[in-house]
Amino acid sequence: MRVDFKKIKNKTNKFKIEKDGTKFFGEFSKSKDFVDIKGKLQKNLDVICDRCGKDFLLKVDEEIVLKAHDGVFKGYLEDSDVVEFYDGYLDFDEILNSEIESIKLDYHLCDECKKEKI
Repeated sequence: MRVDFKKIKNKTNKFKIEKDGTKFFGEFSKSKDFVDIKGKLQKNLDVICDRCGKDFLLKVDEEIVLKAHDGVFKGYLEDSDVVEFYDGYLDFDEILNSEIESIKLDYHLCDECKKEKI
């Protein structure tokens, strides 16, 4: 789902993406130079335990709070992450893929390794 940045208003808009067992939904609105995105990501994700190497299913149910900026953002925001886009369009599919990849890159332990004390 792509949205033209220039057409986003201060009014709250809803979005919903469902594909391949993934649900990404929430709302977005424009504030100054940013688009505020508040949503929820739900998915059962196949990951690998970083301790034993076994595949396991991770249930993801996360709140996503982002600010999107058209072009390079020079600065720092303490309260949320900033997503930059460069073609004038806010792409929710790309945000979804980025969030899933970020979760995959995190450190994961299966239930058995969580129980072990090292």
